[in-house]
Amino acid sequence: MGRDELEVLKGGVVKRKQKRRIGLFIDATGLDRATRRLERKVDLSRLVSGLTSGIKLEVARYYCLIPYEDDARQFAFLDAVERAGIEVVTKRLPPKGVKRQVSMDVHLATDLVGYSYGFFEQQQKLAELEQQAANAENIPTPDAPRVLTPKKSAEPDMKRLAVIVCPSREMSYAIFMANQLGVETSLADFGLYGASDGWKGVDKWIDLSTSETIWRD
Repeated sequence: MGRDELEVLKGGVVKRKQKRRIGLFIDATGLDRATRRLERKVDLSRLVSGLTSGIKLEVARYYCLIPYEDDARQFAFLDAVERAGIEVVTKRLPPKGVKRQVSMDVHLATDLVGYSYGFFEQQQKLAELEQQAANAENIPTPDAPRVLTPKKSAEPDMKRLAVIVCPSREMSYAIFMANQLGVETSLADFGLYGASDGWKGVDKWIDLSTSETIWRD
């Protein structure tokens, strides 16, 4: 961290000049494959806590493929994911016998770029305004348009960070784009990558395999 990012207050107290918010994007398929290989189970609450380090979450999403036929155990697990404070985004797999490749890469990439443009911040502000209107019994009509225009944050002193957990290689360009849009990007996986692996725009590499705090007891 550079000195230009810090401000010294009275009594020698040091604080960051910029407010920080974080977006957490978890590729469930990649995370599941990695933990199966290690034969361990992740505690998602601990994972979120460890990766955010107390920074305010602007968005946290878990991108998951679900079976074609409903599975009670799967939905029970996804309920637990939501209780950990993570929004679940799902896509259903094709039925047995149908060979069609399905992934969540497009959903994750779109959300990451949208986050970089401040989409989720505006969405939250719109929801707050609607709640205020409802509380004042000034509820908009259903036909009232809801327009969200991507733009930079209204807070000029706010810095966005994005942590992408166990992404596929298809995510490399979206991560690069987020970095070019001013987002500080971190890639978290089990084992470290490097510049020679073809990733561009990654500011920080997080090796989850060295952590002893993210696992279930």
